[in-house]
Amino acid sequence: MNTARWMLAAAFLLPGAAFAEHADYVYLPPAKAGADLSDAGRTPLPRTVVQDLVAAARPVRTVTAFEGKNAALKAAAAEKGAFRVAEGVALGLDAHELFGAGRRDGETTRFVAGIASAGALAVRLRVDVGGFGPGQALYVTGAAGGRVHGPFTAADADVHGLWLPTVSGAEAVLVLESPDGALPPLHVEAVSHFFTFFTEKAEKADPCPLPADCETDPAAWQVSTGEGILIIAVGLAQAQCSGTLLNRAGTPDFKPLFITAHHCFEGAFVRPAGVDVFWDYRTGVCDPGGAAPKVDELPRSGCEAFLAETGVHDGQLLLLDGAPVGAYGRAWAGWDSADPAPGDAVKGFHYPAGTPLKTCRGVVLDPDHDECTDLLCTTRYEGQIRVNWLEGITEGGSSGSALLNQSNQYRLAGMLSNGTVHSCGRPERNFDNYGSFPRFFPYIACHLVDGAECQPSGGGCFLSRIFGASGTTASRLRAFRDQVLASSPGGRKAVDAYYAVSPGLVRVLDALESAGAVAP
Repeated sequence: MNTARWMLAAAFLLPGAAFAEHADYVYLPPAKAGADLSDAGRTPLPRTVVQDLVAAARPVRTVTAFEGKNAALKAAAAEKGAFRVAEGVALGLDAHELFGAGRRDGETTRFVAGIASAGALAVRLRVDVGGFGPGQALYVTGAAGGRVHGPFTAADADVHGLWLPTVSGAEAVLVLESPDGALPPLHVEAVSHFFTFFTEKAEKADPCPLPADCETDPAAWQVSTGEGILIIAVGLAQAQCSGTLLNRAGTPDFKPLFITAHHCFEGAFVRPAGVDVFWDYRTGVCDPGGAAPKVDELPRSGCEAFLAETGVHDGQLLLLDGAPVGAYGRAWAGWDSADPAPGDAVKGFHYPAGTPLKTCRGVVLDPDHDECTDLLCTTRYEGQIRVNWLEGITEGGSSGSALLNQSNQYRLAGMLSNGTVHSCGRPERNFDNYGSFPRFFPYIACHLVDGAECQPSGGGCFLSRIFGASGTTASRLRAFRDQVLASSPGGRKAVDAYYAVSPGLVRVLDALESAGAVAP
């Protein structure tokens, strides 16, 4: 046991210490009429108004940068780390270039326009609403007029741009509201084109990814309702991962803490507002051919803050803006700060390749496994939990999903980090490595246990390690990145190149500090 582990263990034994070593899961049954799932929540504008607006003729700006390229984009995405589902392009369009005449409705004038990406399965827009005045607001929906998101006002503005929620289909319909008839000064900065988005079945249709609703243990089934799908804006692109709601020790307060893998967030310009979370993408039946739900009907959450991260242990803790209780109920997973034991039975629930929720059954092989993900070991994870799946497999999109220790009341033990290429017919070759929750726990203890302190966490940003994450120099460097480099294609490529090599530089610095070659 290393020094940090001894210190943590000792803290638990001190008289009056506020630490707790574990928490058990808590489950809320389905809500009969939760505000987040009501018609008003799905359609903040009256549904009849939305239908009238999308039915009428409107100007549509169509982006053709990715037309006919979905197959090529999907092939290229396999080389880009976290499961990439969309690529983006900068637009730089002002409202007067997009919208026509407004329609007056009482004291409100509404302007409608569409932005489409040819061939996209879904689209996501980044906008600037910082110039909006009192009463001016933006809404976004799909061309079919289904779920509506908004209102977005000047209070939602972000210097890095505001990513709107993801919209199914090739076109996002924008609705601007103004109380005085003036066109709000909306600026559309970029569009992401989804070449993969919530497929009902994996392309190869392997029989071994087991539907989660085949689970017969009531406790395991309840815990599975805490698993969500993340769509994460990375630069102008989008990545997809899985993650899990996490309970706090003591009396449950249902705070929307969400744990996943750090590597899903590595890259340029990743911000909390760029995280879109979907819940309950599952069939509800024990049948691989069961019908998937409509994506626009799923409960949704956004992200308020990144609370902690660690690259070497591949952990990330988020604070969401809520956790709506849907038709299946909602669980906050329990956890344990002690290592699992070799031979422990484990299960996982995850969203492989964006398909409906699946499950795996396996066994822990090694609770303290170090893993290099390339030949030169430029990416190295320490203290991971190595698992052999005996039934079921994981795929792209499963990253970040929970490892649940069946031998320990289904407490969360880790977050999916990396593994071998899986095959249905050869379970003896199906290995995955999970970021260890016990190794991550010291960084997040203050969020899970009243009175506990958090060990400062280091991410994968080399300059933050040198200058400090919150210092004046770091703030100036971020401003230079976001205001200067981000404004040109060459600058964005330079930023992407930095984030590609930065985690490796951090690991070199860590090794030098450990060896005493440089001062920490």
